[in-house]
Amino acid sequence: MKWELLIPLLFILFIGIPHGASDILIARRRFKNSWLKILFFIIGYLFVAIIFTTAWFFYPILCLGLFLFISGLHFGLLDTIKMPTSSLTLIQALIYGLTPIIIPIVFHTREVNEIFKLLLFDENSDIAYQMQHSFLVWLLGLIIFFVKYPESSQRQVLEIITLATLLVTLPPLWGFAFYFCFVHSIRHFLNLRKELNNLETFDVIALFMTSIATIALVALASFLLEGKGMEESLLKVTFIGLAALTVPHMLLVDLYPRIRNTSF
Repeated sequence: MKWELLIPLLFILFIGIPHGASDILIARRRFKNSWLKILFFIIGYLFVAIIFTTAWFFYPILCLGLFLFISGLHFGLLDTIKMPTSSLTLIQALIYGLTPIIIPIVFHTREVNEIFKLLLFDENSDIAYQMQHSFLVWLLGLIIFFVKYPESSQRQVLEIITLATLLVTLPPLWGFAFYFCFVHSIRHFLNLRKELNNLETFDVIALFMTSIATIALVALASFLLEGKGMEESLLKVTFIGLAALTVPHMLLVDLYPRIRNTSF
């Protein structure tokens, strides 16, 4: 059993997945306990996830690229939520959010390419090597951000450099698991705590049941799709599942509040 794959995947499943499962709690607050609206939300959420999963099998490269981009944007929007807005807010968010994606691709290219080959169902893919050039764009954005806001950006740049150093040191799957579970998920839960005010008994039960159902579905799919090994099947299902859930998750967490607060 490949423990170097299995252990970080288990961290992602048991710590990272519940942060997405909390979307049902956000929906309950935003739709003011209207069960009809919540039902439509659940149906729409699953519909988007199923459509994206289906599309992955037909257009894996396109879906992988879309997944990496929207993940970076989603990570960055949460990482920079407490920072003052500026003309470079989007660039700032992308610099933050793409750090746990670009750094492993550049400094652990071979290992990341092996993961991408599994996700793309293509033994001959070299997509990670083709994506190495994105490092220059990321670095240029970081320099522009620091030069334009030298005083206010010192702490942020230090945080990015610290995270990047950690990601260079750790194997790529371990590095992503650390960021996803102990940086992104914790920030999400802290932000969620402010929005929910207080957790009710129903919230705890709903979060637990949704998390268990998601993890059980991933385990079942991994078992049914087992090919060369359970770890590789689990990796495929976990990341394709994350990709499918990231789209509706971002729509609810990032886009819906901005659309709702926009005055036309």
